[in-house]
Amino acid sequence: MFKQTDGYEEVMIRKVIHWINTSSLTDGPTKLKFKIPATQMVISMKSGDVATVEPAYNCINDKQRTECIISEGEVVFTLENQKYRLRSPKLYDWLMVGWKNENIGVSNGELLEETLYFRYFPYLENTYADFIMCPRIDIIERIYGDTRRHVVHASALNYSSHHDGVFYDRIHITLTDSPDNGVKITHVAIQRSISEEESRVQCRR
Repeated sequence: MFKQTDGYEEVMIRKVIHWINTSSLTDGPTKLKFKIPATQMVISMKSGDVATVEPAYNCINDKQRTECIISEGEVVFTLENQKYRLRSPKLYDWLMVGWKNENIGVSNGELLEETLYFRYFPYLENTYADFIMCPRIDIIERIYGDTRRHVVHASALNYSSHHDGVFYDRIHITLTDSPDNGVKITHVAIQRSISEEESRVQCRR
């Protein structure tokens, strides 16, 4: 089960949907007369519809015997009782094996990064309030070797793209943190419309 309400898993879901939307239609059977055990992915749509994705098969009839084998790189997508045979090697590989390798849950390191990021988040202007997804502490450097004073480089994605279905923007923040001067934001930059690959790296997916 992967849930869109989880910021990390949401990026994975968008990856799968992107593969479906960019796949190509192919010729071949989409229905089988008998049931074959196979991996099946069920997608609960925001509209309330339910879609499925499963491997496509090629079948050969020989003397009252039908033999079916999986068609590598192809899947059958079903929505509203309509079946579409699609070619998408990446989606096929993910359906068969890749989903097992997706990281579920958050490591202690990620939790520490989130804690530190949101300690600094209130020091940003309200203009940047949307940048709360997949926060990362990219680099921490001591100031002149002092263990109490640090320069911190952090980043995160904007949450609104989670709803709009467009590419994410990413914020890059540089700040100093010391007992005498407190937290001081020294630089903020916005990287617009980063690639799907970059967003997956940001969210460790």
